Amino acid sequence: MAITKADEVLKEAEQLWLAGETQRARECFRRARMLYHEAKDPSGQANALMALGDLEMRMGHHAAAREAFTEARTLLAPGGDQREQGAILSRLGELAHRAGNLGEARSCYGAARELFHAADDQSGQAHVLKRLGHLERDEGRQDLALDLYHQALGLYRHAGDGLGEAHALRSLAALHDLLGQPDQAHQDFDLAIELFRAAGDVLGEASALTGLAHLLRRTRRPAEAAEILHAAAELYGQAGHLRGEADILLELGRLAVARGEKDAARNHFTRSAELYGRADAGDLRRKALKELHSLA
Repeated sequence: MAITKADEVLKEAEQLWLAGETQRARECFRRARMLYHEAKDPSGQANALMALGDLEMRMGHHAAAREAFTEARTLLAPGGDQREQGAILSRLGELAHRAGNLGEARSCYGAARELFHAADDQSGQAHVLKRLGHLERDEGRQDLALDLYHQALGLYRHAGDGLGEAHALRSLAALHDLLGQPDQAHQDFDLAIELFRAAGDVLGEASALTGLAHLLRRTRRPAEAAEILHAAAELYGQAGHLRGEADILLELGRLAVARGEKDAARNHFTRSAELYGRADAGDLRRKALKELHSLA
C-alpha cells in the first residue's frame, strides 16, 4: 500500500511527540487528520484523532482527549469494526481512570472487553484486563490486580502476542516490587526485557530496564543499577526520546553524587539540563541545573 502525504505527516507527528515537541506534534496530528479527511479516509482520520487523544491524555488535557476520542468513535461507527470500537472504549476507560471517574472507567472497560470478545481478539481482551489491573492496583487492591495481570498474561501468551506479554510482565514486575517480592520482580523484568528486545520495542525495553534499575537501587546494588541505567539512557537516546534520556541522566547524576563522583555527576546533570531544554521541560531543566550548581 502506497504511503500517502497524510501517512507521512502522521509519522512526523509521532516523532515530534517522542522528541518532546508536543505543540508541534499536536499541530501535525491535526494536519494529518485534515489530509485524511480530504482523501475521504475515515479510518485514517480516526487513527490521527486517537493519536492526538493519546497525546492530550498524557499531557493531562482530559477534555481535549475526550473530544478527540469521541470524534474518532463517531467516524468509525459506520464501519462497525468491533476491534476499533473496543480500542477507543479502552482509551476512554483509561481517560476516566486518570480523571478519577472509576465507575465510568469500569463501564468503558467492560464494554471494550465485550467488543474484543465478540471479535475473538484475545490481545484486546488482555489489554483491557491489564488496564483493569492498573485500576485495582491504584485502589490498593493488589490481590485483584495480581490476578488480572496474570489473566492478561495468559491471554497474550495464548494469542502469541510477545509484545503484549512483555507489557503484562512489566506490570507484574512493578507489582511484585511493590509487594516486597524483589526476586520475583527481577525475574519478571528480565523476561519483559527479553521480549521487548525480541519485538524491537526500544522504548519498552528502556522502560523495563529503568524499572529493574530502580529495583536494584532499593535492594542496595547501586553499581548494577547504574550500569543498567546507562543502557536505558542509550536506548532512549537511540529512539530520540529526549525526556526519557534526560530523566535517566538526572538519576545517574544523583547516583554519582552518592558515590562521590562529582565529575561524572556534573556531566550527567549538564546533559540532562540540555535535553530537558530541548524537550521544552523548563521546570525539570531548572531542577537539573539546581543539582548541577549544588556541586560547586
